[in-house]
Amino acid sequence: MEKFSTEYFRKLASDLKFSLSDEEIEELKKDFQAVEAQVELFESIDTEGVEPMVFPFEEETVFLRDDEVADVLSREDALSNAPDVRMGHVHVPKVVK
Repeated sequence: MEKFSTEYFRKLASDLKFSLSDEEIEELKKDFQAVEAQVELFESIDTEGVEPMVFPFEEETVFLRDDEVADVLSREDALSNAPDVRMGHVHVPKVVK
């Protein structure tokens, strides 16, 4: 069975509320296969003994400002204009499955 089938892309598009033509699906298949091949290349790299990096640079960032608390809204003020508040949170309708 094909990993990225036409049915897979049709269902994905349907879930995201848009439609795809057959030509667009074929282009997506090619793009997904190319990305999958690139990921396989990454997986083939030997990373034994390499420490994971927390930041991409060794130099510590020194230009960030300090966090200073100022003019904090109360929960009541923040929720005062919300059309639907439930249990202290703004309630919004579900948009995507």
